Amino acid sequence: MPNPNPALLPSPALFDVTTVAQAPVEGTIERIALENLELAPNPRKHISQDSIQSLAALLMRTGQLIPCIGHRPTPHHPSVLLYDGQRRLLAAKASHELAGTDGFEGLAPVRTLIVLLLDHTPTPDEIRRIQAQANQREELSLLDQQQQFADCWHARAGLPDDDRVLAVCADLGISPKRAHNLRRQLTLPEPIRERVAERPTGQQLSVTMANRLADMHELAPHLTQAVAQRITSTDLHDNALRDLGAFVHRTIVEDEHTYAVRIDDGALLDAAEHVERARTQLTPTAREQLAQILACEHDKLDRELDTLTARAKTNALKIKITPETRDRARVGRHAYVHQRGHDFADGIWVINPAFMIDLVHEHLADHQDDQPAREQAFFAGAALDDDELRTAGQQDRERRNAQRLRQAEATNSNLGLGHDLRAGLMDPTPSQLLALKAIICHLLARHYRDIIAYGAGWTNQDRQRPVGDTGRHEPRQPDAILNAELRRALEDPDPLRGIAQLTASWAAAFVLDPDGPTRTKTLGTERTARKLADALPGGHNPLRAAAWEFLRPMLSPRLAALHRDTFVFDQPLETTVELAAHRAESDLADLELPDDTEPAAA
Repeated sequence: MPNPNPALLPSPALFDVTTVAQAPVEGTIERIALENLELAPNPRKHISQDSIQSLAALLMRTGQLIPCIGHRPTPHHPSVLLYDGQRRLLAAKASHELAGTDGFEGLAPVRTLIVLLLDHTPTPDEIRRIQAQANQREELSLLDQQQQFADCWHARAGLPDDDRVLAVCADLGISPKRAHNLRRQLTLPEPIRERVAERPTGQQLSVTMANRLADMHELAPHLTQAVAQRITSTDLHDNALRDLGAFVHRTIVEDEHTYAVRIDDGALLDAAEHVERARTQLTPTAREQLAQILACEHDKLDRELDTLTARAKTNALKIKITPETRDRARVGRHAYVHQRGHDFADGIWVINPAFMIDLVHEHLADHQDDQPAREQAFFAGAALDDDELRTAGQQDRERRNAQRLRQAEATNSNLGLGHDLRAGLMDPTPSQLLALKAIICHLLARHYRDIIAYGAGWTNQDRQRPVGDTGRHEPRQPDAILNAELRRALEDPDPLRGIAQLTASWAAAFVLDPDGPTRTKTLGTERTARKLADALPGGHNPLRAAAWEFLRPMLSPRLAALHRDTFVFDQPLETTVELAAHRAESDLADLELPDDTEPAAA
């Protein structure tokens, strides 16, 4: 059996319950008046008032079942310091206000508590273990757990990390995974830590989200605060968990005060623009570092940056992001990296403005302004030395270079557009949702004019007109019905409900009672049958299944039974062909061939 970890052994146990020998407990039990009880510091800071009232009612009705644990610092003095019994003491004091009120009729307040008095002053380790075991009865709030873990973690300083974690877990009675999560949460600023909850609601953060923010905070504190501030609802919280890279990008776009530059492979960045943007974000420490990089005095840094910007503008310098640039930012911890998986490149945002300025400085140092343009091989091979030819060659090189730059910019712009679209869909604005409704409704109206008119015209009496004096009604003209249906959908303030209304008119065309519509009118069954078949082909297809899923809850039992077989295919296809017989194994001996005994003709 391996030797146990010494950090996990009691030193010694306050009350040893593992031995068989009957030894007396070191302490006495007394009944102490409430006014003589004082609470020792406790990691529990947040206590539910409802739980205190429930415990007060329990104490008044059934009495105290479990004694508290305390110590009398001064012998022969009534004052007792209470280490275990925080909630019971608060409940006993609350009973004086609750006794005789509604729900507490006939109950007397608690005046004393039973306390096990230790015969010695407990050590800090013993106090932590007493309170950790007592707090298992009602779990601490997450903020109190963090503080309790921090106190115990500092008390175990000096041990190797692995042993330290195990010792803290033993002291607090928690799992290593929980200890790991609490340790990561402690690296976050207190305003963010206060929002962490086991089951987050509203603006709260889940433990998983807190761990991701802790990883981000290690490199980019300002970016972490901006991302955390933007999580203001459960939907935004779920979106951030689903795609943190897109959420970070959307945060940077919306918050102009947060500095972060996305560097995608192949992207072209305007050097002058990024120098000016980065210099506004320089801290005093970053300015000193940058002065050393640019080899200038600290008070001359601004003049050096002005020169850098002017040279970048003069040369119209564009910095092309290469894999080497991305690796340099990643390895040097100058950027926040969001891993998207094995199939996608990591999202990298530079959060150190000095890195961008140094990158521009290096590109300008490599940019050779004074060298004449190299002649193309065609002109050099032909030994032609003509000013017009050289000018034409230079113009051709510039044109090709401009085309390459434009194509690279367009490619990068398109990839950035995809990222922006994913980020924008995380939290669409009300105006975007209304625009979405208008797009979908107009597309439905354009492609399914007659079908929408057919469905609405035979199901809505407002879309019908009388037929002479016969007492019958028939649908109005298709354009009039379509305009009315489209107007009703667009005027609905709820975008989803407006889309659903127009979709319902479209879907109704497929589940009408066939005996209702006429056959030969403008919106008759004969003229509309082919359009219905084209719009919703028969057989198994996702559109037909979705239409039935949308319609089924709105149909009467008779119509549901009438049209179910046209939408639902849950029976295997039957055939009269015996496939097994035709595919069975065969032998030449089984074939009936005629006897050919006559010799073949010569």
